[in-house]
Amino acid sequence: MALGRLAAVAAAFALLAGCATQAPQPPENFQFTVLHVNDHHSNLAPKTRTLSWGGQDWQVQSGGFPRVAAQIDALRQQNEHVLTLHAGDAITGSLFFTLFGSEPDAVMMNQVCFDAFTIGNHEFDNGDKGLKTFLEQLGTPACPTAKLSANVKPELGVSPLTPTSMTDSFSPYTVLQRGGESIGIVGLTIATKTKKSSQPDETTQFEDELTATRRAISALQAQGVEKIILLSHIQYQRDIDLIRQLPAVDIVIGGDSHTLLGDFNDFGLQSAGPYPTELTNADGTPVCLAHAYQYSQVVGELQVEFSGDDIAQCGGRPHFLLGADISPVEGAVTTLNPVKNALRESGVFSMVEPAPELQRLLERYQQKVETFSAEVLADVPELICNQEIDLPRRPGCADILSSGAHRLTAEAFLHAVPEADFALNNGGSIRGDIEAGDFTRGDAFSLLPFANTLVKIEITGSELKQVMEEGIAYSVSDGGSTRAYPYGAGIRYSVDLTKNFGDRVANLQVWNKELDDWQPVRPRENYVVVTNSFIAGGQDGYETFYNLAERGRATNTGIDYAKAMANYARELKVLERPEDFATQSYVPVNNKGKN
Repeated sequence: MALGRLAAVAAAFALLAGCATQAPQPPENFQFTVLHVNDHHSNLAPKTRTLSWGGQDWQVQSGGFPRVAAQIDALRQQNEHVLTLHAGDAITGSLFFTLFGSEPDAVMMNQVCFDAFTIGNHEFDNGDKGLKTFLEQLGTPACPTAKLSANVKPELGVSPLTPTSMTDSFSPYTVLQRGGESIGIVGLTIATKTKKSSQPDETTQFEDELTATRRAISALQAQGVEKIILLSHIQYQRDIDLIRQLPAVDIVIGGDSHTLLGDFNDFGLQSAGPYPTELTNADGTPVCLAHAYQYSQVVGELQVEFSGDDIAQCGGRPHFLLGADISPVEGAVTTLNPVKNALRESGVFSMVEPAPELQRLLERYQQKVETFSAEVLADVPELICNQEIDLPRRPGCADILSSGAHRLTAEAFLHAVPEADFALNNGGSIRGDIEAGDFTRGDAFSLLPFANTLVKIEITGSELKQVMEEGIAYSVSDGGSTRAYPYGAGIRYSVDLTKNFGDRVANLQVWNKELDDWQPVRPRENYVVVTNSFIAGGQDGYETFYNLAERGRATNTGIDYAKAMANYARELKVLERPEDFATQSYVPVNNKGKN
């Protein structure tokens, strides 16, 4: 018996010694695919796009939500483990939303079946109640889309979003299973911009993005989840900055900045960086970052390989969605094969037929949109561009300092409220260009797509100076919006961003109708400004407007700002490119003056 026990012990030690010398097995790699979109802004229909290739311009139909659905379905069939994500700003920005609210977006998103959706700033454009309606429409029993944001904090028991608990309508994160792996997804909403550039309820707060994300990641790690995606709506550059400060994050799918990624140089499109953009987090481990442009034009296909809980490899591509029909803008060609082949082989474009079921859904809504839109108001001899003050001038646009589309809308405000001395309009209140050809009622409402009315405000010269400084400061602040920049009619000024707050705006003048001449703004003189209800309510940093309204010095005219533009175009009959602008000179932060 003793010899038998000794033999057993010796065998056990031999087995342990063998285990000690055996090399540890490397973790098995796990591959999965993230399909994603962002910032479709109720742009459900396709657009007509001009691409440049081979020294020639080509016209092709692009995007539309039925193509998004078809591309996502095809990619799901080609890949084994797939997540489908939407990085926010699904609603507002087209006639579909103006006429039908968020219903068409929710119906089509439910057909696609997104695994998770993060709340964007424009989801708050109709307040907490409007967001609640959309979130209730989004998701079905067969497609339980997770609605996310880690830093949106409605007041419990006060906001319709949180009647009984903080997770009544959305959660900070979710955990999904793919291939036996737990994958955590954290939602994130741009904080300052949403509070100041949208319409959340007064009691709804927005926590610092870094603080909220760190807390959500810690909560996931406490549950043993180490594969972590940040579904972010805070802009591409801010994603890059945040990644460097975050531990444990592996993938960031972003939105808000409408960023095009990938190599489009051969086709006349500028991108902001590679797809995907590869970075390292605060732990020094790899992170894959991807955005998918805007307006239902692109589906991102991010291919990720994990080794254990760390990224081993990032890959994939954008799919810029095109129709099969393409034609030269000018002249004729004997064959389309060369340009079609170039597009197919580009690695960034995909020719896709719309999903039939969603196409039928779209057409039902589109019939009503077309009926509403049909009236021709004016002729537009040449393209009038919406172009921000400090961006390079786009091909086909006038080579001017300011934005022609913004100038015309400001003129329309003055036309609608003739008792006003001047008009001010923020850059973000309009979307798109005024295309050459017929300008219809539908074009007016697409140009000015939000639920804004015209407000007239009694203001002194010194208060006006403060308003201008506030709007410009917010346009260049971290977490602010360049679209806060003021555009106007009946007013002019110079801007120098190299100076400090309070000294950036100079040479303020207002057109005196009686004298038929420009007059300097006097600090104690009283004026009347007409603006849109969005900045009149203090959004985009225009806090003095809000304070004046609180003192009873603002009157909402009830005039829809898009109707004002429609009426102005109807009276003019021809919309010409403006030649006079409010901004007379502009010195950007880099100290290169523009005149």
